Amino acid sequence: MQRREMTMAFLQRLGDPGYRLHGENPATATLEQARRWVDTYDELIKFKRQLIGLSHEYAERAQPEVARAIRETDVVLLETQASRFELRRDFWKIRVAEMKGGRSRGPD
Repeated sequence: MQRREMTMAFLQRLGDPGYRLHGENPATATLEQARRWVDTYDELIKFKRQLIGLSHEYAERAQPEVARAIRETDVVLLETQASRFELRRDFWKIRVAEMKGGRSRGPD
C-alpha cells in the first residue's frame, strides 16, 4: 500500500467510531478476551497520553510557528485517537460487566 493510500485509510479509520483493532470481535469475545481488550486499550491510551505530553513539552521549547503546528495538528490528532480508544475501552468495560452478570470489574 502506498503512503497516500495508507494516509487515506488512516483518516477514514480515525473518523469511524466503530473501527476495531485486528482480532477485536465483540460478538464472539469471551470474558477473558473482553478483559484483554480493556487492558489493550488502557495501554494504548497511556501511550497516546505520553505522546501528547511530549508534544506539549516540545512545543513549549519550539519556535512559535513550530509550536503552533504541533498544537494544531499533532496534539489534535493524538487527542482524537486517545478519545476513540477511551470509547472502545469503555465499551469493553461494559461488556466485561455484562458477562459477569452486571458486576463491575473488580480485582482479578
